[in-house]
Amino acid sequence: MEETKCILCYNTQTVTTETISTSSIINLYKKRAGVAVEKYFQTPTIRQLTCKRCGLIFFWPQAVGDGQFYDELQKMNDYYLEEKAEFIEASKFVQETHDVLEIGCGEGLFAKRIRCKSFTGLEFSNDAIKKARAKGLTIFQESIQDHANKNGEKYDVVCFFQVLEHVSDPGDFLKASIKCLKPGGKLMAAVPSEDSFIKSVPNFYLNMPPHHATRWTNLTLKKLAELYPLKVERIFHESLHEAHKKFYLTTNIFRKLGGLFGRPVKTIDTGLGGLFLYATSVLISYITSPFLSGKANIQGQSVLVVFQKNERTSN
Repeated sequence: MEETKCILCYNTQTVTTETISTSSIINLYKKRAGVAVEKYFQTPTIRQLTCKRCGLIFFWPQAVGDGQFYDELQKMNDYYLEEKAEFIEASKFVQETHDVLEIGCGEGLFAKRIRCKSFTGLEFSNDAIKKARAKGLTIFQESIQDHANKNGEKYDVVCFFQVLEHVSDPGDFLKASIKCLKPGGKLMAAVPSEDSFIKSVPNFYLNMPPHHATRWTNLTLKKLAELYPLKVERIFHESLHEAHKKFYLTTNIFRKLGGLFGRPVKTIDTGLGGLFLYATSVLISYITSPFLSGKANIQGQSVLVVFQKNERTSN
């Protein structure tokens, strides 16, 4: 039994599912994004682990990007989609009488979609803060842990979209988020779904360190209601976004071709055989993608979970 603790529930019953060369990750980021990530890795390999208790998939040792890393990634086209189904769904749970806190609010795209009593954002990017404040939003450049120490049980809604998977200590992050929430309030989190097609994407550098520190299944999201004073109200999977259609097709075709040739799905597959199969999959996806139009029942790559914080019980 390994003694690497889960970074969510801190259980020691974790198992290694894959060992990955850090040099191969570094090369992927350099070739595909033009971003240098050597400084974030301190060991020649990292392990992908799964917790037997909560099911969280995480990488160890941790390698998490800083502000400079994200500034570099944001130069890429389509790094961040402004139109998000999770924003539309989450806005249904916000009322005009609510005080709302968004962690990692960026320039305030979600704030534009809601009507509430007050909106507070937490953000580290100087550029995003400047844009958000120009829209009249109240933004603090501080961690949720520091904010929670001064704002216990202040908000009706605490939310974060595509943030949790970047956090090195999600257990502490969630504890602080819940601390800010009033009893009966809503906690809303959107993450990439490990139950979607992205779990089978080879060489998907944006789904590994130093970008993503964790991977989340529905099972793990539901487990949060056992670990914290929460109950699940809604789990919403977005439909496949038009921008991801060829990505989805290529991944499915690659997985099926790999199955025919007995190739297991691996996080990194840069061998000649894998590259040939992937190039073939891309070609087939371009031919078949027009036939996928209008099929909104295909699950996309993001999931939103809405929790309610338990009411206080009298002793």
